Amino acid sequence: MIWQAERQVSDPVNMLSTAIVSPFLALFYILVIRKCIHAFFLPTPLKLPNYLVWIAYFLFQVYVGMGEPLSPVITLLLNMFFVFLVTSSAHSESLRKCSIFSFLICAIWMLVEIIVHMILYMLKFDDSSGLSGNIISKILMLVFAIITGNCLQQRSITDISFRYMAILFIVPAGSIYIMHNIFVISNQSSDELLFSFISGILLLFINYVIFEVFESLAQNTDYQKKTLLYEQQLDLCNQQAKEREVQDAELRMLRHDIKQHLICLLGMVNANKNEEAVHYLTALLENGTSRKIHEISRSGNIVVDSLVNYKCSVAQKEHIEFNANIFIPPVLPFQNGNLTIILGNLLENALNACRHIQNGKRMIGIQMTYQKEILSIVVWNTLEDSSKDSPSKHVMGMLSIEQAVATYNGEVITETEGNIFKAAVILYEGGET
Repeated sequence: MIWQAERQVSDPVNMLSTAIVSPFLALFYILVIRKCIHAFFLPTPLKLPNYLVWIAYFLFQVYVGMGEPLSPVITLLLNMFFVFLVTSSAHSESLRKCSIFSFLICAIWMLVEIIVHMILYMLKFDDSSGLSGNIISKILMLVFAIITGNCLQQRSITDISFRYMAILFIVPAGSIYIMHNIFVISNQSSDELLFSFISGILLLFINYVIFEVFESLAQNTDYQKKTLLYEQQLDLCNQQAKEREVQDAELRMLRHDIKQHLICLLGMVNANKNEEAVHYLTALLENGTSRKIHEISRSGNIVVDSLVNYKCSVAQKEHIEFNANIFIPPVLPFQNGNLTIILGNLLENALNACRHIQNGKRMIGIQMTYQKEILSIVVWNTLEDSSKDSPSKHVMGMLSIEQAVATYNGEVITETEGNIFKAAVILYEGGET
């Protein structure tokens, strides 16, 4: 409890309920404070002195929760002091930053408690013990810690859709409603007071466990997403390695046979069989180039070259004309996973659009440039008929593209001119959010 209000604990039932519930409320308070600290500071392993400070803080909260006589100002100052101790002892942050954080968290919590008690008073709800307001304020602070932590640390919860986020926060909202009604019923029957307090404690820990499980699932989803990206990059690298291996094998074979070919050509030339020599040379060149792996991108960037060359080979097999102008350095200041998502989805969208063309020229073009710390990716493709075939029908994975682009405060621009659909992506170096 941050701000200790005056409470009437003369009722023996009320005193017994407070004595039973107070340690659980103190424990939940400690868990929420720890969650708030992790929202602003990166978690660090706890050592023995840190545990001793947390235990002292817990005992202080139990003492305050039992209704021991302490003025509100002293209670607030002691809370700030303990928050400062647990923060400065466990994190290598400046004392000034820890002091500001301690004041900020305690001030916010005090404000939440006051607002909750005012709302209960306006609703004419008898909360003489103060426990109902404390439980509600703790749930609100837990939600605050979860939201703040995921905004400041940019965790994987940000990738969860708004629909699931809204469903998730129904849990604390519903808990507050249920708890309010439980305490209303208990006020009408003093025999149910202990039951209402225990129910409130259970609701508190249910909320905490639900958010913990949700964060674990979100982190696991993020891990699986990254693993899938790494697997895709490995597949691209393997494909590129196989293509290079085939090309190297052909070159070795050509070098081995070049002497014999030159001897044959020399014999034909000496025998004045120029026409046969031309046919022999033409067949030799056609045989060599027909099996040669065409590398349309040779920037040196393994991710870009692998993706572009692989999609180019797919397009050629499906008789789709593929053009590329890649002018980028071998190393780019962007995560390979994000480049894979953006470039892979753009090229796959273009291939899907061309596959729908029954009558007409099927073409794909890509242009990539990196100038003045700005990466520009432009992919265009032909469409069946702009009046009949909506390009949005073929734009799959745009949400993944937009999320990857948003990482660098970039832009995604799409437009249709006649039967040409164009998608442009701009990424800014150092624009990571």
